Amino acid sequence: MAIALERNAPAVTGGSFGPQWDLGDEEIEQLIDVIRSGKLSRLGGTKVVQLEQDFAARVGARYAQAVTSGTASVHTAVGVLDPNPGDEIITTGVTDFGTVIGLLYQNAVPVFADVDPRTGNLDPASVESLITERTRGIVLVHLYGNPCPLDAFVALAKKHNLALVEDCAQAQGAEYGGRSVGTWGDLGCFSFGGKQMTTGDGGMVVTHRDDLAERLKWFPDKGNPRRPHYQHYYLSPNYRMTELQGAVGVAQLRKVDEVVRRKRAAAAYLNEVISQQEGLRVTPVQPGAKHAYWVYGFQIDPSVIRVPVADFARALQTEGVPVNAPYLEKPIYQYPALAEPHLYGTSRFPWTLPGAAEVDFAHLHLPGVEEFLATTAVLTMNPSFTEAHVEHFGDAIQRVAAHYRGQR
Repeated sequence: MAIALERNAPAVTGGSFGPQWDLGDEEIEQLIDVIRSGKLSRLGGTKVVQLEQDFAARVGARYAQAVTSGTASVHTAVGVLDPNPGDEIITTGVTDFGTVIGLLYQNAVPVFADVDPRTGNLDPASVESLITERTRGIVLVHLYGNPCPLDAFVALAKKHNLALVEDCAQAQGAEYGGRSVGTWGDLGCFSFGGKQMTTGDGGMVVTHRDDLAERLKWFPDKGNPRRPHYQHYYLSPNYRMTELQGAVGVAQLRKVDEVVRRKRAAAAYLNEVISQQEGLRVTPVQPGAKHAYWVYGFQIDPSVIRVPVADFARALQTEGVPVNAPYLEKPIYQYPALAEPHLYGTSRFPWTLPGAAEVDFAHLHLPGVEEFLATTAVLTMNPSFTEAHVEHFGDAIQRVAAHYRGQR
């Protein structure tokens, strides 16, 4: 099997994998520069600015602004768009809550569309069916690093005059139509909190729009341009990345291509194995797109593998495979913060705003979301996986699938 991974693997056990991130002399040298400079804040420093410039060049964006987390990146993007209280923003229920926090902080109303049950990515037809006169934008998520159908979403946003935000927290290194994800919409959001690269916590927002550049620069710094005058022009948080994070990011960014290459090599082998197994399904990728495989998702066919996906995953865990299911215990709109809700005291704000439609999220049913969560297993993708590791995963998947097929 030629999958372009190293062969010097130890005996495979559940805990024999190497580090998730390559942290070493390059990061140390960058950090020493910061300590010696005596400037740990980005104000007056150079490393965060360098990271912004390097990141913009890498993804092909005109502007890039570093922030403190992936959650902060989405909040910053929504804050840059400056919705009015009660404006609706359509998004997905298959994501981390960080995708929604920024909408709520800006007093926008999240509206949850259904997803493609094979990918977990937003379904453009479902999104369009939810557009009203109150809709201001769409926040899509490239789940697991698998690009959404961006041509469809760009056309949809243009048709209805909506802003399009790409949440690329899991998708650094992914491409669509020969371009990096994050550069198709009005704003793209990335996370450095343990994704393809790490700065401990951190994130980046990119845009190609000149008219958004100034607010993008000011929003993460309390709405303060600082020069020529120290002013606060609007309500916004302090999301300034530190020089220490920026220093690590400068070094880490240089390693991302190799991280993604290794994950794609492992995924190519797993795709081959799973596609040959009755009762298992490979996650499809859009034509012309390149999956970045932050994690590797695959699905069981309940008509063939007649056990809950969580049981299938537990069987793989006993074989030393780092896999979990379901990805989320429930859709994010059914977690207490939204389902009860617990947002702004007991006020039920922002649904108390005039014209806002009250939604019972605890009983909201989106069939694509439910099918995706009920059938998808998620395998951690570690760039330190060797060829022997991945071969073992493939063998274990075949054995477990054969076992459950035999119970029909």
